[in-house]
Amino acid sequence: MIRHSLLAGFATLALLSAPAMAQNITSLNNTAAGIGNVAQQKAFTMQKGGGVLGGPNAINLNNTAAGIGNLAQQQATVMQKTPKVGPLGVPAGGPNMFQANNLAAGVGNLAQQKAFGLQK
Repeated sequence: MIRHSLLAGFATLALLSAPAMAQNITSLNNTAAGIGNVAQQKAFTMQKGGGVLGGPNAINLNNTAAGIGNLAQQQATVMQKTPKVGPLGVPAGGPNMFQANNLAAGVGNLAQQKAFGLQK
């Protein structure tokens, strides 16, 4: 019993003493598929990373119209900020990543996308 308690205590101590890493990950998907469908999406997202081992800020936008006579409209405003200097002037923080995909496939489809990204 005592041995199990000691092992559990050491495992908890090791877990709590490990450095933390925060990540901001956002995925926005907008799809009109089939025949004569409409999909509209408006989104605003703001990501702010921090900490000594701050992870990346990542956003992925997908807008798809597939099939026959579909309309997919997507508008997105993205703001990302990661501090580049941590405690004691040490460089810190992960990268800012922003990807936007727009696809119209099939017959008579329209995929419209407006994206504004601000990375600091």
